[in-house]
Amino acid sequence: MSEIEVEIDGNLVKANQGDSIISIADREGIEVPRFCYHKKLSVAANCRMCLVDVEGVPKAQPACSTPVASGMKINTNNDKAKFAQKAVMEFLLINHPLDCPICDQGGECELQDVAMEYGSDVSKFNLGKRIVPDKGIGALIQTDMTRCIHCTRCVRFGAEVAGIVEMGGTGRGEGVKIEPFLTEGIQSELSGNMIDVCPVGALTSKPFRYEARTWQMNAVPSVARHDLVGSNIFTQAYRGKVKRVVARDNETVNETWISDRDRFSYEGLNHESRSLKPKIKIEGQWQETDWQEALKFAIDGIKNNVKNPDQLGVLGSKHSSLEEFYLMQKLARKFGSENIDFRLDQSQLSKGSSLESTITLSEIESIDHALIIGSYPRLEQPMINHRIRKASLDGASVNTINSKEFDFNFKTKFDLIAAPQKLLEELQSILKSLHIKTKKELPKDLSKVSPIEIHNHIVDDLIASKNGVIVLGEHLNSNPNSIAITNLISQIALVSDFKIANLTLSGNALSAEKANFIPGENGKDAISMFNDNSKAFLLMGVDCEYDFLDSKLASDCFDIEDVFVISLSSYEGQSVFKNADVILPMASFYETSGTHINFDGLVQSFSASIKSPGDSKPGWKIIKVMADLLDLDGFDYVDSTQVKDEALQSSKAEARFDDANPQSIDDSKVTTHWQYTPYASDSVTRRAKALQDSNIGMINRAYLSKMTAQKIGLSDDDLYLGVPVSIEDTVADDYVFVHTNQARKI
Repeated sequence: MSEIEVEIDGNLVKANQGDSIISIADREGIEVPRFCYHKKLSVAANCRMCLVDVEGVPKAQPACSTPVASGMKINTNNDKAKFAQKAVMEFLLINHPLDCPICDQGGECELQDVAMEYGSDVSKFNLGKRIVPDKGIGALIQTDMTRCIHCTRCVRFGAEVAGIVEMGGTGRGEGVKIEPFLTEGIQSELSGNMIDVCPVGALTSKPFRYEARTWQMNAVPSVARHDLVGSNIFTQAYRGKVKRVVARDNETVNETWISDRDRFSYEGLNHESRSLKPKIKIEGQWQETDWQEALKFAIDGIKNNVKNPDQLGVLGSKHSSLEEFYLMQKLARKFGSENIDFRLDQSQLSKGSSLESTITLSEIESIDHALIIGSYPRLEQPMINHRIRKASLDGASVNTINSKEFDFNFKTKFDLIAAPQKLLEELQSILKSLHIKTKKELPKDLSKVSPIEIHNHIVDDLIASKNGVIVLGEHLNSNPNSIAITNLISQIALVSDFKIANLTLSGNALSAEKANFIPGENGKDAISMFNDNSKAFLLMGVDCEYDFLDSKLASDCFDIEDVFVISLSSYEGQSVFKNADVILPMASFYETSGTHINFDGLVQSFSASIKSPGDSKPGWKIIKVMADLLDLDGFDYVDSTQVKDEALQSSKAEARFDDANPQSIDDSKVTTHWQYTPYASDSVTRRAKALQDSNIGMINRAYLSKMTAQKIGLSDDDLYLGVPVSIEDTVADDYVFVHTNQARKI
């Protein structure tokens, strides 16, 4: 693109041919008022607030849609430009209700700000203001559409970024309204960003409504820990409580967007089940106590029950901080136990870490092909899915291998539907076809595999791709052959020269691996701890009914009379009261300092946004004191920064899958895959009311094919494991996909 020279407000500046006037003005720090323009959205040019004077052009021109030309002279603030801008401002205020005192947008409203500069206290128009009835669009976004100025930012965001066309303009002239096409509410997992892009108070946060004024709140930069991205956020607190979470710009991480899970999960902080006081169980009865007594009870329980260090098991939530992971595994190893694990929802576990991703977030946008295996990234990892969608819009082709067809927000070319018990065979067929088409030596263990047409089509795309990625999803975690499948995927990636995007982990799992929060050489994984002779458990942030693949197995083990369980948790509940012997109230990740390692390996530290409630304490401090009471050396930390520095210097375990042997599975047996909605992913999120009341949060269906339904004797809306049934032709045979917000029955 050729470089040209233009003059703007008397200054000569360089620009690229085709650049818009507004982009040059922004780059040079020149203020041009705007409403409809947004740097991440297409140009609409319908508000006209950005009118500027271009020499030689009789009428003022919209800066957002006017490309520059060599020698162009632009004035953004001369009399002509100012007159045009003020005229537009007067027009926009004709129907605006001017209800700033009760509007949640007050204090950060673009209309309010621009009106101060370009508005007038007198109008030529004396007509009555129009009133627009509101349509509800769900539990997350509050609508006040009388305030709408028809900038269409929300419409364009839905169509261009979220990938779901749910909002649009209806009517003509004075009757134009921005509203949802359906009244069931917004279905997007990124819908909260419509609040951010709205320049007025037409779309605001429903949970935040009338809670506080923006200037009253203390904004703390932080990091969301719900997924692998670690989106940058501001937590805004008032009178010691988080009232709102908004996006913080970081182009390499989350750009300007955050998921609804990141935005609204803070509501869970004030849930009635918060653990506020230490509790101990004596003769089956729970008693509140102080920290000194609770810690003594916990340490005595370990010493009395654990005769051999190998009898201690340590299990942690993948949403813990790097510091918590590191100190807890250090405590276990200093005590003499290598039984450490965070992979509570996986069916097959290796001694090493997971398969590493070989692509960065920003690189995903430039791929020309993606093969998605066992994943619904839109709900699992919404911000990574956003990157895949951008690549798709740029021409990248996408093929999928899943057990159910999912509602992707980008086009897919080939969708291979296979039950989990047949996935290994399908991947073997793809690998064989790939070896044949690339004329490489065929592995002996593939001799009996027979690729069919769809395998060959997928392989053709693999071969044609110059910059492709294989995406591994969370559905692989529960597959009984997950390690062997991962091995196969690694081979496919090697032969096809594809990169890997491993989404099988979530939350802060990469910090867990960095901190070596996995079994040592002679240690037991989570499943082995339950099946072997473990006498005591340290649980960190674990909800038994949600976090374990086999919650009944875990609960039965914890419930054994001579098994002693210590729960470090931010919440209490039925399962905690049932399974634990000591509850040590732990601060949530909004209430403590810590570190998150994201998909790119980027280390992001954050500070506490608010003080933890009641007597709850930061997890790393609780673990440090426990180590001191156990007379373990090496825990002389003053603050969490020291813990972080030490943890980052530790050596991460390498991925090891060479010991994986495929298991024979009865193909005729119906396999059930239980997947939670994204709003039941962690202890804080699953207690956030607005998220649970949203369309995605309320998903509660068991999907199965007609053949499977006949086989197990079910009809539509019957109950399967307590979940209503939907019979669809988009589901593999001999497979039931349970997508729910409900906890597994213990």
